[in-house]
Amino acid sequence: MSYKTLGDYIHPVNIRNKDLEVTTLLGVSIRKVLMPSIANTIGTNMKTYKIIAKNQFAYGPVTSRNGDKISIALLEEHEIAIVSQAYTVFEVIDDNEVLPEYLMMWFRRPEFDRFTRFKSHGSAREVFDWEELCDTQLPIPTIEKQRQIVAEYNTVTNRIKLNEQLNQKLEATAQALYKHWFVDFEFFCLPSDYRPHGQINPKLNEKELKAEINIVSTYKRVGGLPISNGKTWFIYLILCEDDSIYKGMTNDLYRRFYEHYTGQGAKHTQQHKPIKIIHWESFKTKGEAAKREKDLKTGYGRTWISRQIEKAGGLENIKAGLPAPKTQLRTAGKMVYNEELEKDIPVGWRVENVKEFSKDMKSGGTPSRTNLEYWNKKDVPWLKTGEIKNNIITKSIEFISKFGLKGSSAKLLPINTVLMSMYGVNAGEIGFLKFETTTNQACCGIICENFEDASYLYYHFLNNQEYNHSQAIGGAQQNLSKDYIENIKLLKPKNDLINKTSFAFFIKERERLTRESQTLQELQSLLLAKMTRNNG
Repeated sequence: MSYKTLGDYIHPVNIRNKDLEVTTLLGVSIRKVLMPSIANTIGTNMKTYKIIAKNQFAYGPVTSRNGDKISIALLEEHEIAIVSQAYTVFEVIDDNEVLPEYLMMWFRRPEFDRFTRFKSHGSAREVFDWEELCDTQLPIPTIEKQRQIVAEYNTVTNRIKLNEQLNQKLEATAQALYKHWFVDFEFFCLPSDYRPHGQINPKLNEKELKAEINIVSTYKRVGGLPISNGKTWFIYLILCEDDSIYKGMTNDLYRRFYEHYTGQGAKHTQQHKPIKIIHWESFKTKGEAAKREKDLKTGYGRTWISRQIEKAGGLENIKAGLPAPKTQLRTAGKMVYNEELEKDIPVGWRVENVKEFSKDMKSGGTPSRTNLEYWNKKDVPWLKTGEIKNNIITKSIEFISKFGLKGSSAKLLPINTVLMSMYGVNAGEIGFLKFETTTNQACCGIICENFEDASYLYYHFLNNQEYNHSQAIGGAQQNLSKDYIENIKLLKPKNDLINKTSFAFFIKERERLTRESQTLQELQSLLLAKMTRNNG
């Protein structure tokens, strides 16, 4: 394929924002995309900024201190925007000869970055100027072939974008679940050995009904209620949203609350949404329960209920499930004050620090860069903190030799290790390790007993990340010490609640999407490399 001179197909565009009609300010990143600018524009004359339209390019000629890449991008997400006057804006002269998307593909090739660095010149700063860009040689196949090449590339790119969106939704859902269960304590609490009794919905089998009841059975609503054997009868008091109290009896507290909550119960709870069960009593016979229910509906019963509520500290305390030893009310979802966390937590839960919760904790090390024997083979993966970005980590950029591992403080960390970055602006950022690797000394690796515990710890760290980052101390470079990380507090639920969460599922799905995107990125690189071999 013959190569053509790029300058024959492009020309500069220099339209200024004189009327200040365009307000969307973008900048070109080294990832070769136009993104919202973070520049401080206070006091800046925006009339001098350049207007860029859709399918036009912007590029910054400076290549030094730019990660060996040239900043160049095609405007695709906006119809019109403005960029700094430091950028050169240009466009394709005739898109029937060259597609802007095809040209952008060429600019994305790593070979193009190396070419621009080689051709750059200057002393204080090196630049790849407009003349050099116009002198660039590249293959330009027929417009039909260009469309085919672009379509193949876009198919892969769009799939990568979709994976990124799915990853973000999974992460948002997982963090919302963590808050719902371990901050608001609205976790599902239906006992595993529970079986429905009484007036069972004939449209649902037992398994289906149990699943429906489980969705409604959160700790604050029904936590700690006894399981029915079908023979025992109960009276119960349900607190509703308008602070009214419904009185009833049943041989299955969980089923009956589910019916009230879903509008299948009494007329009162259909009109006044139930909040929680605030009292229950058990009886050997239905007759005994019926007598107690009748008593509670009399003036005496209403007075007894009012006095017990007063002894409990009022309805707000009851809603919160706070301890009330002076009352006879048996309230669902009981809480107890924890001095370490300075907040109320479910009865039976305890507080542990990270060191107690985990099986082992390790920080890494960096083999001497001056000893080439430590770095001349790719025997062992080696991670830097810059690769820890609240992500699922499946590979490293750098490697060390077996000699480097033996001759340094670097340590092998197993799969499912939770990583926390300890130094600098990244302090507090989290990674979940899905391959065996070593790390530098700025990483702390926390090894848990199992995958479920590690998944829970990962989302605990994410939920508290802002606070942990704020605890970094130091002068020139702030850091989190290993001692600080060891003493981070977290809740240890009773029974096997951690295993009932979906955190391990979210990690698995994010790993799958991450690996798929990496494979697609390799395919992207292959398509870019093939551009020099496409004929037509």
